[in-house]
Amino acid sequence: METGDFFTKPSDFKSALESGEDFYIQFKKVTPEADAQIIKILHKFLGHYDLLYHKETIASIIRELVNNAIKANLKRIYFEQNGLNINDVIDYRVGMENFKEEVFQNKPEHYAKSLAESKYVVRVNFSARDNNLIISVLNNASILESEVVKIKARASKAFRYADISEAFQDVLDDSEGAGLGLIMAMMLLRSSGFPRESFTISRKENITVMSISIPLFFGNQEVRLKIADEITKEVEEIPTLPAIIKEIRNLCRNPESDIKTIANAISKDPGLTASIIKLSNSAGYMHMNRIETIEEAVKVVGMRGINTLLIATGVHKIVEKRYHRFESIWNESNRRAFYAQNLIKRLENNMRYSDQVFLAALLADIGKIVMLSLETDLLNRLKKLVGFKGIEDSTLLEEMSLGISHSSLGALICKKWNFNENLIKIIEFHHRPHIAPPEVATSIYSVYLADIFVEIENKKSRFEFVDEDVLARFNISQKEAFERLHRELKEKYIPY
Repeated sequence: METGDFFTKPSDFKSALESGEDFYIQFKKVTPEADAQIIKILHKFLGHYDLLYHKETIASIIRELVNNAIKANLKRIYFEQNGLNINDVIDYRVGMENFKEEVFQNKPEHYAKSLAESKYVVRVNFSARDNNLIISVLNNASILESEVVKIKARASKAFRYADISEAFQDVLDDSEGAGLGLIMAMMLLRSSGFPRESFTISRKENITVMSISIPLFFGNQEVRLKIADEITKEVEEIPTLPAIIKEIRNLCRNPESDIKTIANAISKDPGLTASIIKLSNSAGYMHMNRIETIEEAVKVVGMRGINTLLIATGVHKIVEKRYHRFESIWNESNRRAFYAQNLIKRLENNMRYSDQVFLAALLADIGKIVMLSLETDLLNRLKKLVGFKGIEDSTLLEEMSLGISHSSLGALICKKWNFNENLIKIIEFHHRPHIAPPEVATSIYSVYLADIFVEIENKKSRFEFVDEDVLARFNISQKEAFERLHRELKEKYIPY
């Protein structure tokens, strides 16, 4: 892919990712478009290895390293234009006295133009080596030995500071305007459980390379075994669906069952009857007239729809009883399910996949609910062993601690409940549409886009980050069309 702002090599980096080749994005300055492309690539790169829970951490660090690389390129241009030798100690001291003020305050347009016309570039390279993912930020201006020493010292200090206030007090190099940003990036790296050696900086001829190494497996073997045992134990202890729901689902599968038989079976459980009627009147199944009886619900929603609502009701009962603190997540799931069901209808002429997509979107965060409920004392010990500090996003912290994404955990839970393979695949890959199994790709795209809409409403995503294959599948090429579709769904949705 190539635009005026950046280019990627190979242009089809997704094929390179599949084959295990290195790939990169190159640019001279970071425009919003280039930044969005970096985040898209990072999402696919981490998602390929089911490490998306590191995305926010790594994205923040990449941005800081890119900022430092561009600043280094601007520094070379400034010295060249002012007739100063950057390798000379005296010239370096003279140049740095006014560098920050001249480049970023007095003449920003001039130096931005000079950078665009210069030979200097920045490249973000992605590779996988020996159970590590390596993301490197390169720029074609050889770093000075004194700068290498300074950066290494800052990185080392970052892994020793108790908190950011200590960094403020200790290190700020005002002449370069660097220091604090890099230290914060390194502290974030440390807070996420990465060892000090995860960050490296080196120079080779005219190239400077700063790299982050992401291990595919965190912690030692003992810690990982404890984590695996805790996850297995929790999944095993999750109740199965109530017997009456299993019985009615079997009736739905029986071709000899009629509407009255199904309705009578549901009516034996007043709570289940009320839940099915309530769901039948929800936005996803809205009809001209309000459904008042269970027989009407079976007639209007159909056997497949009733089967879906039975599972949804059963899972909700389990969540309500065992994980009662997470109603807000369940409310988001209802919204996502409605969006996804409407989206799949835009792509498929019949209702064949509609109910399955509704259910997959409803259950997409079941792993998150279970993850946040794991035994607190043990998790705290695990976090201490692995080394996470200062991260406030609960789900992110649990994913990092456990070394498993909530979508993968959700797939494990659905296997425990003996759900069909396609439903499990949709849940497992709903954040990773670029590696969606072909047989369920359209369904995954629908759940993914529905989830993006919910994330945007929560101010956690934006159009520029959306997978381009998903947009193409929905025939969306412009932001306006994307926002119009989102607006239509929001206006149609009625909470229940």
